[in-house]
Amino acid sequence: MMLNDLTSILLVKYCLGCGRILQKQEQVLCLGCRERLCETGFEQVPHNPLEQLLSHRCELNAATSLFFFEKNKLAQLLIHKLKYEGQEQVGRWLGLWLGRRLAQSRQFEGVEMVVPVPLHPKKLHKRGYNQVTKLGKAIAETMGVVFDDNLLVKKTASTTQTHKFVWKRYDENDHIFAIQNPQKLATKHILLVDDVITTGSTIERCYQALMDAEDVKVSVASIACAIIS
Repeated sequence: MMLNDLTSILLVKYCLGCGRILQKQEQVLCLGCRERLCETGFEQVPHNPLEQLLSHRCELNAATSLFFFEKNKLAQLLIHKLKYEGQEQVGRWLGLWLGRRLAQSRQFEGVEMVVPVPLHPKKLHKRGYNQVTKLGKAIAETMGVVFDDNLLVKKTASTTQTHKFVWKRYDENDHIFAIQNPQKLATKHILLVDDVITTGSTIERCYQALMDAEDVKVSVASIACAIIS
């Protein structure tokens, strides 16, 4: 009996939003906190505000974010937990949620592969994980498509292995994105995923690297975007 009681205590999970004990059917957030999240619904809206923002930088097939991003709100808290506090289960939970939305959208029909925005290897080593990986894997699982986090890479411009990749150079932070094995991307419809989209500059740089693959088509999805409803 004591062992069962101890096991029950250890298995208790708490809402990341308000701290109360989660019920069996709840994950990450209680139902009350979940209702506080403001979905964009952009996946059902052609030429939505996010697409319009990114259209000045990229020729995308479609673009969406699950939530609107506002400082000191719940979406920001979830992303912070995922990105800086090792709460990787948040990525999978949100990925399944976003994946269901994308699977129901005509705008994202034909996606064949999910590719996450990569971290620089030094940052990946320091953090221990890419916060977008669990998100991307869950999206791919829900949509029934391939996930690949080895095709798009981020390195410093001074790397000694630049000859191995197709490079796109940018001055900002002396970082460059590249694709390796571009033949795996050729003619594919790629879904590029990230945690937050603000100005769109990171998406643009990744997009330009992906464009070095033959006849590739790119759509974009993220947890949140800094466009106020």
